[in-house]
Amino acid sequence: MDKENLTLRTGFVLSQNPSKRWKVRWFTLEEEILSCYHKSKKNVMIETFPLKGCAIVCPCLDEPGLNPQCLVKICMPTGEELLLLAAGQEDRDGWAHAISAVIRSLTSSEEKSPHKMPFKDFRAYANVSEIIGAIQEPGAGIETSSHVRGSNVYKNCFKGSDVVDWLMRWSIVRNRGNGAAMAQTLLKLGHFQEVDMKDGSDGVSQKFNDNDKLYRFTSINLGAKRNSYYDSTDSESSSSEEEEETDKDEQKTERLRKGKILKESFLLKKRNLRKGWRVIKATLKDSPLHIQYQKAADSVLMSPVKSSKVFYLDDSTITETVKPATEKAGGSKYKSARYRVSIRNSKGKCITLQYKDEQEKYEWLPFLQTSSKTP
Repeated sequence: MDKENLTLRTGFVLSQNPSKRWKVRWFTLEEEILSCYHKSKKNVMIETFPLKGCAIVCPCLDEPGLNPQCLVKICMPTGEELLLLAAGQEDRDGWAHAISAVIRSLTSSEEKSPHKMPFKDFRAYANVSEIIGAIQEPGAGIETSSHVRGSNVYKNCFKGSDVVDWLMRWSIVRNRGNGAAMAQTLLKLGHFQEVDMKDGSDGVSQKFNDNDKLYRFTSINLGAKRNSYYDSTDSESSSSEEEEETDKDEQKTERLRKGKILKESFLLKKRNLRKGWRVIKATLKDSPLHIQYQKAADSVLMSPVKSSKVFYLDDSTITETVKPATEKAGGSKYKSARYRVSIRNSKGKCITLQYKDEQEKYEWLPFLQTSSKTP
């Protein structure tokens, strides 16, 4: 009997379809693959992405027009790129770290290397995490670029000799032989991988080459810090010569920009007039505490849009409900438990949201209870 793959992470993510339109999809990360399902029919699989030989770029700053605080790029061994937009920076980093860990586990050799590498000719004991952080530091680390080999272009790559050059330039090693030895250890640990010039089926090479052989990081610039909320001081004041309609639009945009982001997620929102649920991007902000929400697809844009709505949580009442998991006649689960919350504010307005799972419920609940009263 085959061993069932362990599910590491699930959730709504925006992805591009073949026509380059952004669609909400339900993604599931397992031990070797990333699977894409229909947003409402989660048993309908659309596509799977094997992660062996892939590399992840986060934050991704080379896609103009897309919000880098939400964007993750996965580079396939075939040269194709998969762009994913998460709900926010926290959600983006969660996906990036989880996918990166899977890629690294698939890339790394079974040979175990110690956390400290005491080569006798090193200037000091070399800490792996410190080296990986420094080697990817913008402006001071190894510069990645596009390389042309034959008729193919390989993006975000560097040469093996670049690694050794960097180690020697920063006096981490004394000679190229020791630099190659350290790079070999980083290769075995899965922190970078050889770029396969064929079809991606050969996997990682077991030997590091201090020459023009191309490599790339399994996680490119992962962990770079970005502001988690828009700074309202960046916007320019409106001119007195602008039309009144433009002024109103700017005032709304300014209102939506204000407040520190406390939590961002893709949630299901119950429709008001029609049956069913819609996937929205919900952003919880303070000063005063409120939820800003919009259609999930609209969050592709860099700035708030006119369709964004605000629900204030002043003196509101929250009601939690749990729909238990349903089962087929044979006893096998086909629909997991659903965790919902209904919020009614002091103005009588009501909004009903559904979390993806119990963990997300407990992430949101403390913020909602800050200025709410539970019946």
